[in-house]
Amino acid sequence: MKKLVLLLMCLGMTVLPVFAGEFRVYSSRSYEQLMRLNGPSVISINGEAVMLLVDFSGSMGRWLPEAREALGYILPRVPYKSAIGLRVFGEGQTAGTQNVDACKASRLVTSFKRSNQEKITEGLTSANLGGLTPLVYGLQQTIDEDLKNVNVFDSNTTRKKKKIILVTDGGENCGGDPCAYIREVMQNRKDIKIDVIQLGNSDKLACLAEATGGTFHKVDGSKQRFETAFEDSFNVPNGTVSNARKENTKKVTSKETVLRVRTYNEKIVRPKRVKKCSNKQPLASNYKFVNYNDFQ
Repeated sequence: MKKLVLLLMCLGMTVLPVFAGEFRVYSSRSYEQLMRLNGPSVISINGEAVMLLVDFSGSMGRWLPEAREALGYILPRVPYKSAIGLRVFGEGQTAGTQNVDACKASRLVTSFKRSNQEKITEGLTSANLGGLTPLVYGLQQTIDEDLKNVNVFDSNTTRKKKKIILVTDGGENCGGDPCAYIREVMQNRKDIKIDVIQLGNSDKLACLAEATGGTFHKVDGSKQRFETAFEDSFNVPNGTVSNARKENTKKVTSKETVLRVRTYNEKIVRPKRVKKCSNKQPLASNYKFVNYNDFQ
């Protein structure tokens, strides 16, 4: 019996260093080993996953305020189960940053979250216009990094495609070929689709939508078409932006009218409170009759 105990103790001493070396979590090296064993985390989304990929090259200056306004009306109206993220590419450098290759200017602003309107609008406001358009690099970062470990299901646990909404006014000018790139990607990936909102008269990027089963929107300078393209891609009814804008204008106008009535009434006595004198003398000169229907 003693021999058996001694044998087990010897075996334990032999195995213990290997066990501790592989699974100890207190040192940086063993933590890295543990992370390699566990692998990267996987995000599961029940609903929709949409990554908004926006061109911030210099020529987009006109369209970015339009995009912020349209998204401000659209995002609160997307289905609750929709998880939205934002990546920008072609962005310029901020003060104090190191020199970075302009053809690798791509940044994840916010990953997939529900009710993510605030982060997205803040990101579209704070990002800086750049110069070049590293479109292929932006797509690579989105597909290989942002969408790699994301699984999307519907209510029946059926897998769904992850969507990229690409907003750009030009083609690649950092040496890449978007059409060739996406054809290569789709040989192995069937889990993504790309909606393209192309600003201008070019159809050059229609290949991205065709290869992935997405939708191509060509916006030739029309603000209304730009808004409609966003509505279609985010699956909200056409007219959402224009109707919300009108409703917002009505609310502002109504508020201003109320303020006018209150200010006016403080200076003028309401007609219903005015009574004629018993001796049938005319009213004092400081009384005035006002048609209040004009202010309501």
